[in-house]
Amino acid sequence: MLAGYAVLIETWRRIVNAWGLGATFRFVDAARVWFVSSLVRYLPYNFVFQLGAVAELSRRERISPLAATGGSLINQLVNIAGGFIIALVVGFRAMDRLSSGHAVLGAVLAATMLVGVLVLPLLLPVLTPVLERIAGRSLAFGRLPYRAIVVALIGNLIAWILYGVAYRLFAIGVIGNVSGSTSEFVAVYAAAYVIGYLAFVAPAGVGVREVVQVEGLTMLGVASSGQAGLVAISARLWVTILEVAPALIMLGLARRSRRASPGHSRPDGSNS
Repeated sequence: MLAGYAVLIETWRRIVNAWGLGATFRFVDAARVWFVSSLVRYLPYNFVFQLGAVAELSRRERISPLAATGGSLINQLVNIAGGFIIALVVGFRAMDRLSSGHAVLGAVLAATMLVGVLVLPLLLPVLTPVLERIAGRSLAFGRLPYRAIVVALIGNLIAWILYGVAYRLFAIGVIGNVSGSTSEFVAVYAAAYVIGYLAFVAPAGVGVREVVQVEGLTMLGVASSGQAGLVAISARLWVTILEVAPALIMLGLARRSRRASPGHSRPDGSNS
């Protein structure tokens, strides 16, 4: 899971740097922004709040908020669309049942998102004047190179594979040997993630993802309903730890670094 996070962070960092709207994003700074802003996903309607958090935290790192939020949005769109398509390719019938018969509609929406991302470098120069008139101010979008889109596609594909491998290994650790293939675990985890993500009201997709995991694992004959429930709940707890712990550690290190800096002022007015 941490390897998957690292791939997504590096993917986002490369998109932002390729956009070329400001200072170069270092991996450690990008990781801090990524993990800390991810804490917002535990709030209802987290998508909007998370983009706002990314913009503010990136600004503090002297990175263009526009490039940071734009890169984050591109990464998330590719991630969601890619996850849905992967789940459909591996198991269309299962995905159709999990989405209550809306698999075809989901496939169309996923394909539309991917096409939109692919043509974004061409559309951005055309849309910029329109958006500037709507906003009433200049918007320095700059030029988005195609290599940023290629990086997003490759990075998210690798991340989904890593997530599926991690999910299968986790299931083996919880319930012992499993009969399902790695591709089936990729499909179940991708379906649960995407459907949970689209449930904006549920913080971090809590409840929704677990139900989809149970349905998916039992539907594919990988585990019994009881075993699937144990895997789903355990995975939720473990993934939460892997998301929250790094963010808290990075916040603590950042605070310690600020206190140790030569210009840090103490309450009595003297410098540390």
